Amino acid sequence: MRNAADLRVANIIDDLRVLALSPSLSQERFAEFRDHAVQAVKLIGGVAIVLYAPDGQQIVNTRLDLDRPLPKRTAFDVERRAIETGRPQVSGLQRAVVDGQPIVTIAVPVSIHGQIRYALNIGLSTSYLSSMMDEYVSAGMVGSIVDANGLLLARRPLLDGDDLVGHPTIPEIMAHLGQPFAWWIEAISRKGVPTYASLLRSNQSTWSINLAVPRDVIDGPLHRTAEWIVALTAFTLVLGLALARMISQRFLAEFSDLEQYVAGLRSVAIEPKRGTISEVNRMKKVLHQVGSELADALKQQKALLDEINHRVKNTLGTVQSIARLSRASSNDLNEFAAAFEGRLLALSQAYNLLTENNWVGVSLVSIVKQTLAPYAGPERLEIDGRDILLPPKLTLAISAALQELSTNAAKYGAFSVASGKLQVSWSIDETGLVRLSWAERDGPLVHRPTRRGFGTKMITGMFAGEAGWSVSLDFNPGGLRCLMQFWSRDQTSEDATLMEAS
Repeated sequence: MRNAADLRVANIIDDLRVLALSPSLSQERFAEFRDHAVQAVKLIGGVAIVLYAPDGQQIVNTRLDLDRPLPKRTAFDVERRAIETGRPQVSGLQRAVVDGQPIVTIAVPVSIHGQIRYALNIGLSTSYLSSMMDEYVSAGMVGSIVDANGLLLARRPLLDGDDLVGHPTIPEIMAHLGQPFAWWIEAISRKGVPTYASLLRSNQSTWSINLAVPRDVIDGPLHRTAEWIVALTAFTLVLGLALARMISQRFLAEFSDLEQYVAGLRSVAIEPKRGTISEVNRMKKVLHQVGSELADALKQQKALLDEINHRVKNTLGTVQSIARLSRASSNDLNEFAAAFEGRLLALSQAYNLLTENNWVGVSLVSIVKQTLAPYAGPERLEIDGRDILLPPKLTLAISAALQELSTNAAKYGAFSVASGKLQVSWSIDETGLVRLSWAERDGPLVHRPTRRGFGTKMITGMFAGEAGWSVSLDFNPGGLRCLMQFWSRDQTSEDATLMEAS
């Protein structure tokens, strides 16, 4: 009975240690961790699992919702010892904070980044311990589990229907509390029956396990015949050795299977095979849950790294194309530096828009307004068209094209004089094809350029490289006009870089 109690406590400590390794707890996602703790307390069969701060404040309580104020305990010596010593602790008889029912608690420290931050405990009802005793206390015997203060945690059989939990044990047992063992204690039961009682102290807790048998059950056979006792002892020894060998082989096989399962969790969170030992099955289930969570964290990290790699490659390709075309259209180094810096700033602004929207896309209205804001106010600018959400690749392309048209207008076109005005309008048909018009007026007289500059090369090259895209530039003397046509959603692979067509 002592070994069964120790094994049960050891298994619960292992379950709590596994739960304390939950990623959601280390990242302080307490609502998610509470869901795991609720499942764990059901598997173990406890009353509640509670997470304590070092000052006694409850952070998570599976019996109370997260949005409810959680109590702060002043008497939480077991949890404090777990935090101070870094070792599991087992309590004597306590009263639950929520409803005052008698319980015992088991607490383990929670270490995050090498520092003990919390204590995680589970409350067990006294009936949990009593049900364990039913397998070992035969008819006519009296069994009990007593805490370090001599209070009964469990007793079988019941006395007049009462389990006597919280009552002091009998004086004969009280006199031997704290000793590692005591044999053949002559005692009188609560019903007045003379008994021989023996007790063992638990290795996992401060509890003492007591078992008493009526004296006449022992004395009678001893007085009748020593031969029967010798024969019975020999038979019991042989049978015990045989059973011990059989049980040990069973346990060794189960723990060997558990070891192999844990080793396999390093690569993939496989579904565990159920064995014949319930405690091992519970450990496998908790390990599988934690292993599955770790596998999903790793998958998310790989996806994120792949996405970052993809974005970096696209950006480097874009910068390379900008540098190459800026060099080709510049007359000297200063002109190249100024043009290159301005185009990088425009690219950065487009990336800022995408980042603000988590790279799901940017509205066309936002692109037009942000690009043109440095050049003209509402009195010189007319924008007409319903809002359209553009994907990341198209956002960068349109931003770059509008930036070049704006720069050209500021140098030579409508924005170079106070009277100049600009109209940007667009429409979209049922197939998703967008037609965007750029029309300048009231500016200087427009002359057709003698050579193709960076902006012309970039815009025409970029729109010529995509299926269904087109662009036309009309150097009308009254003002530059540009008509762009493109799909409002990606029609080609996302792996193509912005300036690939150039």
